Parts: sequence; C-alpha cells; structure tokens
Amino acid sequence: MIRGLIFDVDGTLVSLKVDGARLRSTTSSALSRLGFDVSFMGEGNMYTQDIIDRAKLQVESGAVKVDFESVKATLNRALDELEMDWNAQAEPIHDTVKVLAKLRSSSVKLATLTNSGRAPSDWLLRKHGLYEYFDFTLSRDEVPAMKPRADGMLKAVSMMGLPREQLLYVGDSVIDVRAARAADLRIASVVSGRYTHERLREEGCDYVLDSLSDLLKIL
Repeated sequence: MIRGLIFDVDGTLVSLKVDGARLRSTTSSALSRLGFDVSFMGEGNMYTQDIIDRAKLQVESGAVKVDFESVKATLNRALDELEMDWNAQAEPIHDTVKVLAKLRSSSVKLATLTNSGRAPSDWLLRKHGLYEYFDFTLSRDEVPAMKPRADGMLKAVSMMGLPREQLLYVGDSVIDVRAARAADLRIASVVSGRYTHERLREEGCDYVLDSLSDLLKIL
C-alpha cells in the first residue's frame, strides 16, 4: 500500500523548457571566474551534480584554493537566476491540479524533491497554487547533493516518517530513476517527451505512466 508520494516538479508537475546549453555555459563561466579548470566540461553532456563533483575534486587536491561551500553558493545563485527565467514561462501540466487535489483529499502524504533552488521552486509552486498540496518540499538548497545522487531521496524518506515500501517517487527523467534506485525507492515515471517508455523501463522504472492521472490507477 502506498501512503506517501514524493514528486519531482519540473517536467512532472509543470511543463518547463530548460536550455541545456545556457545551463552549461552559465555553470562553466561561474567556475572559470573562480579559477577552476573547466576543460572537463567538453567531455560531453554532464549532470550538474557531476560538474560540482569534478569542481570539488580540484578544491580537495589543492589545485583551486577556495572554500567549496562558497563555490556552491555562487553556483546556486547563478542557477537560481536561470530557473526564475524559465519558471516565468512554466505552466502546470493539464492534470496536475486534479491529481493533487484527489490525493490531498485522501490520507496519502505528499512532498516534492527537485534539483531546482528553494527560491525559484517555491515561487513556481506558489504562483500556480500547488504549494498548499504538499506536507513539505525539498530543493537542492537542503540536500548535500542533487539527483542522480540519492541524498535528497534519503532525506525525503526520513522526513516522510513512513516505511520505504509504502513510498513512491514520481518523476519524468532518467536522473529521477537513478536517484530512486540508488535510494532503494520505487519510482513511477511520467512520459513527458524527454524519454521513451522503453528508455525509462531500461533504467529500472517500476511504473511508466502516460500521464499523471495514471498515477491514481496504481495507488
């Protein structure tokens, strides 16, 4: 029996167009200004957490002599600005409010876990009247590492106060699946157009949904 649901936000609850090239260039510029060697970013597409991890190694090796927490704060401010721009164009996916209202009327606990920052995430959820549906929300500002690492999932599980087998994460991307798997948490993936049914199943998704409304069928 599922008694707690933890939701991704971007692409799962709201439609959001992320400019990956702008994200990488902003991150690269911010690190370069702080003295980091960012040549590794030419190795191919990397998750933001992977970039942060590679930068941290340069600090730990002594190649860059800065306080790493201040580096993270600088990166987070730069990312917050991007996310606020993107969030201004975001809209709830058509069945989001209906599904959340249905779940809120039941005894299921609801939360969010997003790689976005606290300020842009809260702004987005409040703007569209979604914030009120959740018992708590988590952003990258409250966790040691972002998805696809398991840190945020594990913190959300702890805050839910429910056995892990009674919880389900709901996302739309490969990093959601990988983070859930790393935390030994079941996951349902909504096909939002970013990944195919087949790819999500290959990653180990427990449920693949054509829409968020399909979530109600598996509870």
